[in-house]
Amino acid sequence: MQRVTHAIPASPGARTRRGASTAAGFSMIELLVAVLVVGIGVLGMAIVQGVSVQNNRSALIRADAVALAYDMMDRIRTNPLGDPPGSAFDGLALEDYPPAAANCMTNTCTPAQMVDFDQALWKCQLGRFNERAHCANWRTTGLLPPTANQPGLPDGDGAIEVEHSGMIRVMVEWSDAGRQIRSVVIESQV
Repeated sequence: MQRVTHAIPASPGARTRRGASTAAGFSMIELLVAVLVVGIGVLGMAIVQGVSVQNNRSALIRADAVALAYDMMDRIRTNPLGDPPGSAFDGLALEDYPPAAANCMTNTCTPAQMVDFDQALWKCQLGRFNERAHCANWRTTGLLPPTANQPGLPDGDGAIEVEHSGMIRVMVEWSDAGRQIRSVVIESQV
């Protein structure tokens, strides 16, 4: 009679020839490496998200600056006082305080008074002069939105130049998150 022997597979917990077990699963080092890789990925995503938020804020401020520059250009086109047209608005420089002006929304104003009103209102909207007396007064009376709703640009300021050829240049300047000065300039003829 012939004897047949069958090999029975060892159970997962059985000992091998060297006496070590063949347990299935991860070792502690593999687990730590996996946690490290996932942690680096999450940190990278958080950094990208932060940069994205900063870039979106920068784009929003730039869009506001462009809108404010075009707002002043439209005011000049509406009241093209002077020769060449619009030259009455010339000479408003950066860091100039908003001119003292009557409220032309509630009073009847001459075209020259309207120039002062438009310049003052524009400078108050830009942001740097929020605390000036007549800017604050116009915000309290409702002529301008409250600073909390529309604070203007960070350190926002503007300038207007009108060349003898009639070219009008409106510049809006502000500080970005890194405190670098940014600006936008639009040019047009009336």
